[in-house]
Amino acid sequence: MSVHIGGRMSRRGGVGLGLSLLLGAWTELPKDVAQAVQRSLAEMQEPNDPAAVARLASRTSVSPSGDDWVIDYEKTGDTGWCGSGGCTRELWVAREGWHILAFSEQVQDWRLTPGSPAVLDIDIHGANCDATASDPCLRRFAWNEATGRLEEAFNREGEGYLIGPLFQPVEPEPYPAAVQAEIDRREALCHAAGGQVDGADYPAVTSPDLNGDGRRDWIVGSRYIGCHSPVDEALAMPVLGVTVIVSVDDGWTTALTEQNPNYVVELGLNAPAQFGLRDEALCQNAPACPTRYFAWDATSRTLQDRHETRWSPRRIVNAETWLDCLAAGRAVAREYAGKRGGADLDRSRAVQGGLLQDYAAKYDAVKPRLSSADETDRKLAFARRYDEPQELEAARWRNDLCVTLL
Repeated sequence: MSVHIGGRMSRRGGVGLGLSLLLGAWTELPKDVAQAVQRSLAEMQEPNDPAAVARLASRTSVSPSGDDWVIDYEKTGDTGWCGSGGCTRELWVAREGWHILAFSEQVQDWRLTPGSPAVLDIDIHGANCDATASDPCLRRFAWNEATGRLEEAFNREGEGYLIGPLFQPVEPEPYPAAVQAEIDRREALCHAAGGQVDGADYPAVTSPDLNGDGRRDWIVGSRYIGCHSPVDEALAMPVLGVTVIVSVDDGWTTALTEQNPNYVVELGLNAPAQFGLRDEALCQNAPACPTRYFAWDATSRTLQDRHETRWSPRRIVNAETWLDCLAAGRAVAREYAGKRGGADLDRSRAVQGGLLQDYAAKYDAVKPRLSSADETDRKLAFARRYDEPQELEAARWRNDLCVTLL
C-alpha cells in the first residue's frame, strides 16, 4: 500500500514541477508579448491563462538583447491553428524597449538559427512556389536590426527565386499613400465596369529593393487578384495585372504596370533584386519557367524590359546543391539501368556514372559542411523529390543544370 501511495505522490509531484516550470516561463515572458498571445487565444476561444500562454512560448536570440520569443500555436492541440500550409508560429523580437511581431504565418518546418544576423529557414505551403501544398517551398529570412524586420535571403538550397505574390512574414500594412492610391484605382476601375475584385490575402506586398536605393518597394496585384462579373463570368472585365511602385528620394513612383500578373522577384548577389514576368503557358510544360526580366532606369524612373529571358534561376552553389545533383543524377541513372540498348546507351550509362562521381567529389570538397543530422535529412528530402516516374523529367532538367555547375 505504501508503495502505491508513494507512486501517486510521485506523479503528483511531477505535475507540480511541470506547472512550476510553465509559470516560471510565464514570469519571464514580456508583458506585451504575453498580452498579445492571450488576445489571440481568446479570439479562438482557447484557454488563455498564464500556464496556457507559457506552454506555447520559448525564448530565442534574434536581437542584441536576446529577449526574443517564439510562440508555437501547434502546442494548443487545436487544429484551427493549422492547415495545409502547416501550423502558425510567431516570432516576437525586442526593439526599443518593446517587442515587435516579426513573423506570424503557418509553416511546415521552422529552423531559427541565432547569430549575427539570426537566420530563419522555413518550409511553407507549396502554392508559394507555384506547386502543390505538400511540395517543398523553402524560404530563408535574415534579421535586419537596422530596419527591424526579416529580410528575404537565398534559401538553404541557394535559390532566391521568389514567385509572386511574395510571401509576407507579417501583414504588410499600413500601405504608403501611393500604394493605397493604386489599390483604390484598381478597385474603382473594376467597380465602374460592374465587376468585383477577387479577394486575396493582401492587395499589395512589400518587396526587396528593386532599384538599388536600399529601401523596400511595393507590388500591387497578383495572379490571384482579378476583376470578374458577379452576374456572368463570361463577361469581359478590366485586366488589373500588376503594378510595381518603387521608392525614389523621399517618395514613391510607379515604375511598371503590366497585364501579366505572373511575376517573380529574384534576389541579387550583392545587387538589387530583379523583377520578372513568367510565361505561365510554358511553365506548365517544363520543370523550369522562362522569365523575362526588367531593370531600373534612373533617368525615366521606370523598370525597363531588358529583353533577357532566363529559364533557370540563379543559384548559390552550396552543399545542398550537390546533394540535389546526386539525387537527380541517380534518378537519371536508374532510368538508363532499366533500358536495353546498344553502344549509345552504354556510353550514356558511363557518362552518367562519371557525373555522379563528379557530383560526389564536389560535395566532399564543399564548405561549409552540413551536420550529419542535416545531411541525413536533406538526402532523404532530395531522394523523395525524384522518386516517382512523373518526376523523371524534373530529374533530367536538374541533372542537365548540374552539369553546367561542374
